[in-house]
Amino acid sequence: RPKAAFISLVRNEELGEMVSSILQVEARFNRRETHRYDWVFFNNEEFTEEFKATVSKATDSQCYFERIPEEHWSIPSWIDVTRFDVGRQFMGGIGVGKAWLQSYHHMCRWNAGIFASEKRLAGYDWFWRVEPAVKFSCDINYDVFRFMRDNDMAYGFNMAILDDARSFPSLWERTKAFIDSNEGLVDENADLDWLLHTAEDRDDVIRPHTGAEETLGDGEYNNCQFYSNFEIGSLEFFRSKEHKAYFDHLDKAGGFYYERFGDAPVHTLSVSMFLPKSRIWYFRDIGYAHGLCEQCP
Repeated sequence: RPKAAFISLVRNEELGEMVSSILQVEARFNRRETHRYDWVFFNNEEFTEEFKATVSKATDSQCYFERIPEEHWSIPSWIDVTRFDVGRQFMGGIGVGKAWLQSYHHMCRWNAGIFASEKRLAGYDWFWRVEPAVKFSCDINYDVFRFMRDNDMAYGFNMAILDDARSFPSLWERTKAFIDSNEGLVDENADLDWLLHTAEDRDDVIRPHTGAEETLGDGEYNNCQFYSNFEIGSLEFFRSKEHKAYFDHLDKAGGFYYERFGDAPVHTLSVSMFLPKSRIWYFRDIGYAHGLCEQCP
């Protein structure tokens, strides 16, 4: 049996939406006796007794309620707070979604890299991210965690979206700089073509794939990304030296605060660079909806 858990970053005031999501997951997947995987809930504040009691009644599985350490949910020492405040007000003023909220920057940073190092997750190898107020429209009649493990998959998604490029204007340049100074980290079988616009996109000539490193140098990020509000993944990957080094590079550059680097593009670029395409799985058979985003098999 895989060592796996559902993980949710949720606030006390989202209790109703969280219970709705749990009931969806339990009905469609987790209530089977062979499954019953744990739930781990994270919050930057203490969970209320009402939250814990109500959530625990929604599942027969073990529930854990964790407060995120302050050092994982605060402005790092190397960030210029004045620059951050000016930047987030500017981004909010031009309509970059939630960019003016300090907590949203903390959330993106935590989801992008820190979450995998939380002590409560130390005993798990796999995670399935579940947001409040999501819907699952189809029964899932197999164990997705066993599927991931038995087929040597490291990351699973079920939709890709385009995000507002104004939220991460320097992300691609930072990414290329990281690769330039860390030769050899990009997997030799990585597929980055789908993430890049190149000069070749402007003509009709069909050319062969030329390899990850050459593609990196030739193109610009097209802002496409896995929709990370649904993701099933290997914690080993998100604890790997490759992902940690990439996350630290972006973090030290201040991208989660001076701009609004999201966890979705960071995860997308990371798995696309450091994993072969064969270890990334499209869960096209899982019906899922969150807000306006929906995947229907």
